[in-house]
Amino acid sequence: MSLENEIKIRYEHFLNFVPKVMEFLAETQEESDLGIAYKGEIDLVTKADKGSEERIISEIERMFPADSILGEEGTDKKGTSTFKWIVDPLDGTVNYSHRLPLYCLCIGLENQETKEVAMGIVPFPGTGEVYHARKGFGAFKNKKQIHVSKTKDLKQSLLCTGFPYDREKKIDRLMFYYRNFLLKTRGVRRTGSAGVDLCWTAEGRFDAFWEEGLKPWDVAAPSVILNEAGGKLSTYDGNIFTPYIPNLVASNGILHEKMLDGMSEYIHDLT
Repeated sequence: MSLENEIKIRYEHFLNFVPKVMEFLAETQEESDLGIAYKGEIDLVTKADKGSEERIISEIERMFPADSILGEEGTDKKGTSTFKWIVDPLDGTVNYSHRLPLYCLCIGLENQETKEVAMGIVPFPGTGEVYHARKGFGAFKNKKQIHVSKTKDLKQSLLCTGFPYDREKKIDRLMFYYRNFLLKTRGVRRTGSAGVDLCWTAEGRFDAFWEEGLKPWDVAAPSVILNEAGGKLSTYDGNIFTPYIPNLVASNGILHEKMLDGMSEYIHDLT
């Protein structure tokens, strides 16, 4: 079987499977006790994060046992196939714990031979929407194809960003970027979920996005969706995007150089 067919099988299977996980997350959010624990002072994990990852990993191991898996909540399995699943079982945990509907889960599949993310599925349980894409076949929200915006001028754009958990160490740079782009655009929003931000940039609701301190599971799946919607991704200094580099600029493509110009004003000291 060709690699393309193997990717297609995994893609179609998980499009059919994710409604079960969406239902679990939506129902669990209504419970009085979310089982909140702390990975850091403000970095939360709930029983929903763990339950979602258990369900996704169990399905991968049942259907595709030779595949590798990397999950936010501790899964790190080395398989024998060329495929590696990169999973964030609940992106936007702080929102989730405050009963906000702005959260998603991110399921990406990397071809380890080419180092490319071949597909991404990003369901939004709070709205019932599923964003998804397979490399070379376009990006979709449910069954409708989506595209990035056509905005050409920063002054007419709406941007989004996020802040890392270790923000106190980087506050000067974070506020520099925020102020810089706030003055150059219609506004800057923060949803609290990189998966949401990237999917909404892919759909044209936002024109560009930047964030640092990201992990592979935050960006692998939605990066495919943005690319397939006609967008562009890079590091802050304009190098090639990879989920394993923790800073990211994403845009409709037209605005990308202008975004990088704004980043370059404080490009030093990305530690």
